[in-house]
Amino acid sequence: MPRAPKPPSSPRPTTRRSSRLNKLQDLKGVSALEADQHSKPKRRKVTSNASASFCQSGSSTSTVKLHTTSDLRRSQRITPAELVRREKAIFALEQAYKLREIELDDRLLSLQKKEHEASLMMSQIDQREAQATLSQLEEHFTCALCYEILAYPYTLNPGQCGHTFCAICILKWFFSRLHIHCGAWHESVDCPICRSLLVITPDRVPRPDITFPFVPNRTAAAVCESLIKKLANSPSCGLVVKREDSEGVWASGSWATGCGRKKDASKEAEEIGENADVAAWREGGITRAEWLKKDREGKKEMNYISKHWATLTSNDFRFMKQKLGV
Repeated sequence: MPRAPKPPSSPRPTTRRSSRLNKLQDLKGVSALEADQHSKPKRRKVTSNASASFCQSGSSTSTVKLHTTSDLRRSQRITPAELVRREKAIFALEQAYKLREIELDDRLLSLQKKEHEASLMMSQIDQREAQATLSQLEEHFTCALCYEILAYPYTLNPGQCGHTFCAICILKWFFSRLHIHCGAWHESVDCPICRSLLVITPDRVPRPDITFPFVPNRTAAAVCESLIKKLANSPSCGLVVKREDSEGVWASGSWATGCGRKKDASKEAEEIGENADVAAWREGGITRAEWLKKDREGKKEMNYISKHWATLTSNDFRFMKQKLGV
């Protein structure tokens, strides 16, 4: 068979190879730009989808939480029977606390009563001890000239005598025998108790120290000072428990104020019945002040005479007699 005729061939492009290459590069740049533009919105869409999914998950968790809290609240609701049971338990505790309070009040009152009794007993013991001390002083350490407690006691010099007196008392008694005109002792001087004769005071100067007619009694002085100090430090009342004025005591459903305690203290002082003689020997007492004054005066005069005994003249003796007022 005869061959079919070939179609006419299209004419070849007349463009050059360099221009075609340039077109291809331009097309590649355009496609790259389009690819970049298409890729950016896709990324934004991905992020938006992720955020939407996160919001959906958060809302779902919040709804779950709300459901759980509501379920817990419903489960924690107290039934009326449970309320009644709890009220009964609270009422029983209240009654138990009231009984405990009453019991504690009774114990507190009993303790206060015992405290008062102990305070009264201690006060009575202190008073008895102070009275015994004063009795011991009055019985064994009383001056035979003034009939008071020995103040700075001195004993007469002769060995066969040995009687003790207050320093100022024995000086007054001794200088009362002095003759004011001549300033000497012309008569025998003897003990006011046993009448034992003392050593004669020589007129010439210097005179020996052995002729001094007095000797200090250190033992009697130490005992008297210790007993008088004990009397001064003896408490005026017994055991006292210090409390603040604002402090109260709950008793019989009311607060007991400090006025009640003051009344109790006054009653206690009346019950003790403190001896006035013992009170006069305490710090600031009249008897103690007089004894201290007498002790200082006797110590001053006796020390001066014993120190200057060897050189004292008749004029000094007359001046001492006038000074003592005898």
